[in-house]
Amino acid sequence: MDLNIRGLGKSFGGSAALLPTDLTIRQGKFTTLLGPSGCGKTTLLRMIAGLERPDTGSISFGDELLYGKGVEVPPHRRGFGMVFQDFALWPHMTVFENVAFGLRAAGRREGLKSRVMEALEKVRLTGMENRFPHQLSGGQQQRVAFARAIAVQPRLVLFDEPLSALDAVLRDEMRLEMMYLVREMGLTALYVTHDQIEAMSMSDEVIVMQGGQVLQKGEPEEIYRRPVHPFVARFIGKSNWLADGHSMFRPEHLSLEVCGQEDLVYAGTVTQVSYVGDRYEIRLKTAETAEPWLAYAADRMREGDQVNVYLQDKHIHRMNHNQIV
Repeated sequence: MDLNIRGLGKSFGGSAALLPTDLTIRQGKFTTLLGPSGCGKTTLLRMIAGLERPDTGSISFGDELLYGKGVEVPPHRRGFGMVFQDFALWPHMTVFENVAFGLRAAGRREGLKSRVMEALEKVRLTGMENRFPHQLSGGQQQRVAFARAIAVQPRLVLFDEPLSALDAVLRDEMRLEMMYLVREMGLTALYVTHDQIEAMSMSDEVIVMQGGQVLQKGEPEEIYRRPVHPFVARFIGKSNWLADGHSMFRPEHLSLEVCGQEDLVYAGTVTQVSYVGDRYEIRLKTAETAEPWLAYAADRMREGDQVNVYLQDKHIHRMNHNQIV
């Protein structure tokens, strides 16, 4: 069953956190709400979870109404699992009791031990059920939080920036592990993050938000290749802009060598060179725009070098003037 959101909106102190929004979260898919702080993504997630009351609209799961028309199903009755940014583990409880907490809250005591142990096995924490959170590493604590979410056999798992508290190396490891577990178990997931790499690498569908509204929804490749709004183009990946202000292309499509007879040719001056391991990132000043362009090079160049760069028209993405803000 799909999660359906219709006209959902929320304000705090007269300021709109989420403008009336329609969305469908498809069953069995990994969907990500992506955007900067204050864009409304966490407010939306909390309303879906039942932790925040909407001002307008409705939330339903399949044919079951969760919120709207006088109905408000409490969080523990919605059948959702949730993984929080700060893990939200009870420090005085063992790993077992932390994982069992959601089952107890929902009154699901039958087979509780086997469900807890099965969830711990899935996240590779068998044998650690009697430890306390302070005896675990950050990655292990995150696994406990995920085990607690899946122990209730949820019809939807909600992730609220679950990796942001981890260091960079561990965050990459947990990103791959979490993606694998969600897909292996066939879960429906709604994931909130401000990190575009997490969103693009993990998701079946990405929903880009800004200013309390959805700007674009689509597969990661579509969002990257065909952004419908300048904010999306700038927030997802890196972009170079032409003088008209509504045409852009990605740095990987700007070549330092001729690609074909119909190449567009631009003269530029190298203003900055950065070595990033597998390539050099070159900043170029051109007559096309006051904003420098970014290009990639295999060999180091020098600041002040005069170069020609080449671009094929098919790689230029043009947006509607009405979308420019």
